Amino acid sequence: FDSDTDHDKYIVHHALEHLGMENMAKRSFQKLSGGEKQRVLLARTVAQESDFLILDEPTNHLDVDAKDELKRALKEYKGAVLIVCHEPEFYEGLVDKVWNLEEYSLLA
Repeated sequence: FDSDTDHDKYIVHHALEHLGMENMAKRSFQKLSGGEKQRVLLARTVAQESDFLILDEPTNHLDVDAKDELKRALKEYKGAVLIVCHEPEFYEGLVDKVWNLEEYSLLA
């Protein structure tokens, strides 16, 4: 993967190992598929020290195994997470509250 600093490389590599995707750390980011790029970016996001994550459709381009690993990683995450997701099977058991925003749509 391509990264700006050695510290960034370490963070992403460790996160990919933790998620069972260490083989992606040895490849150029530009040569990864769309789903693989999504996994690397999610691994980097989850691994960074932060108190709050905003994830917009984080399951796009992920296969079932990757979704399971992401869900497991998010359960271990110590901060708050706001997820925009249309897959109840992903977020059920993961979130404390669900807001259905369909009732606020201007397209009635």
